[in-house]
Formats: sequence, structure tokens, C-alpha cells
Amino acid sequence: MSYGSQHITKQILSDLEEINQKSKSDLLELVNKPLVITGASGFVGTWLTLSWVSARKKLNGSGRLLLTSRNPQSLLQLTNAIDPESPISFLSSDIRNLVIPNNFLNGYLVHAATPASATLNSSDPALMLKIIVEGQERVLGEAIRTSNRVLFLSSGAVYGRQPLDLGQLTETWEGAPMISDGRSAYHEGKRVAELMGNIASEKQGLHFVTARLFAFVAPFLPLGTHFAVGNFLRDAHTSNLIEIQSGGGSIRTYLYATDLCSSLWSLQTRGQSGRAYNVGAEEEVSIRELAHQVAATTNRNAKVVVHGVDSQETLSRYVPSIERISNELGVAHSVALEQALMRTSTWMKEVGNENEW
Repeated sequence: MSYGSQHITKQILSDLEEINQKSKSDLLELVNKPLVITGASGFVGTWLTLSWVSARKKLNGSGRLLLTSRNPQSLLQLTNAIDPESPISFLSSDIRNLVIPNNFLNGYLVHAATPASATLNSSDPALMLKIIVEGQERVLGEAIRTSNRVLFLSSGAVYGRQPLDLGQLTETWEGAPMISDGRSAYHEGKRVAELMGNIASEKQGLHFVTARLFAFVAPFLPLGTHFAVGNFLRDAHTSNLIEIQSGGGSIRTYLYATDLCSSLWSLQTRGQSGRAYNVGAEEEVSIRELAHQVAATTNRNAKVVVHGVDSQETLSRYVPSIERISNELGVAHSVALEQALMRTSTWMKEVGNENEW
């Protein structure tokens, strides 16, 4: 997806100001140091990039930003709409060939460059695993060479399948992906990548913090892929029919981008090295309830149709505990699910053309 200046709407500017206010102390540190973001054109990378550019302008920061991106021109149009004077450099190389320039020393690095692609994980799991592990090896080597503190974006997928009777996944839960299933390549790759970083922290003194990401909803979320909430929002905006292919009983939580950025900036500046933190929401919702909430906030004429039937095999639960990040770093969420859906829907309406979502 390509984005342009028209995507920086009133809703986006309001959200960025909210992050500035909420994370001012963390951002004051970040915008005055060099920062590298790998995978900057992805959903999370886009939000972190826009947040940093907005904060640097507001706080008169002196830092520089280096982005690895599959679509640098699109990102540049977004950042220029916020601050055309922001000092941003781009690298278009494969993450496995990353070389950090020598003017990005003693700063911060967010490693977000992993293809969260259900298609690749299914069609070529060996390649998925290879990209994750080799990319992590390269990033760690470059971070050590340049003395940059690393925030690694892992996934709640490292826990494997959450038991239906387990209320919340804590960072100490010892579940794991099924290694007999090739579709676990993404999940297991993230586990190995975490281990690699923790070894570098223990043996080579690298400051390495892990964020285990769960599910999100916000502008720039891909629509028409494997994200149910994105599909529901698209359907509600383009038709009067929201379709659920399953029975709709699976349980999820959704964190909005402002709370996501604030959580990640706190981990980047204050997270404990060698430690993992869940990043997600705790407000539970079934897929069926989610569809009805999308209809209520987006298109009251939309009808929700459930096509499938749930079973013990198809039902799933994906709910994190966020006690660790809350207790250790004082992170508190401020955007409830209803508000998150409403803000995302508002942005879609502001952009207007459905082909540009």
C-alpha cells in the first residue's frame, strides 16, 4: 500500500499529539539521539516513524532517523506532511544485509523488520524462518558494532496456542508453538530471535529488550488480509454486510496505535535488558462481538452474518497480561476498543477513497 500526504488527517494529527503528551519524558530522550527503525513501512513501523517525527518537531529535538523500508517514497510523503525538515535517511537493503552508517552511533534501534505474512508462513515456512533468524543475526551484529540499544518487536505467537481456559498469557508462561507444524515457522523464528538477543545481552553487553506484540486496530492497518478487524472495517465502509467465516467465538483484544507507541517508547528507553514484555490490550471481545461493534461505530445499517460453526479445534484465545509493563514502567492504556474503532473509522472517512486505505 502506498500512502501520501492526504493520509495525515486531523485524526492522525490528534493521535500524534496524544502520544506526545503521554510519552513526553521518553520522547525527550529519543528525539535527541540517533534512531534506527527497521521495517519502517509496516503498520507498527509507520506509527513509530510518524510519532518520532512529530515529537522531534514539537520538542525541538536534535536527533536523526534512519529507516529501512520497502516503500521509502510513501513514508517520505507521510513524514513531509508532518515536518519536511526532519532529518531522515533511508536504506532499501534486505534486513539480512543491513549496514548502519557510522553517524548512527550510541543511540536506539527498533527492529520491526519481519514479514508478518500468513501467506509466506504457509507457502514457504523455511524462507520465513530463514529471514527472521538471519535478519536477527545481522541486526544484533550491527547494534553491537554501533553501540545502539535494541528494542526487538517479537510476537505473542511465541507462546503457541493459548489454552481456552487460560485467562491471560503472562511472560512467564511456558507454552510454545508446535514444532511438528510447519506453520509454526513464524512463531518459532521469533522465539529463536528472542534467544539470540538475550544471549547477546548476556555475553556481549548489548542492551536488548523484547516487546511481544498482540493485536491492534488503527489507521494504516492492512485491510483485506488475515486481520479480522481490518476486514470488518473495510466491509462496513464499503457495504452493508459484515461476514464472519468462522463461528465468531474466538477471543481477541485490540490495542490502539497511541497506546502501542507509548508502550514501545517506554520499552525502548526504560525496559530492562534481557527481559520480554507483552504489548497488547486486556479488554476481551469475541470475533462476533467485534463485528457488531464495528457495525455500531461505523455503519448501523450493516448486517453481521456468521457463516461458520465453532468447535474446540477452531476456537482460539489470544489475550495478554500486561501487568509487567504496567507495574515496572507505569504504562497505562487510555483508548478503549469502542473509541479505537471509532477513530479508525473516522480516519477512513477522512481519507475518503477506499482504494487508499
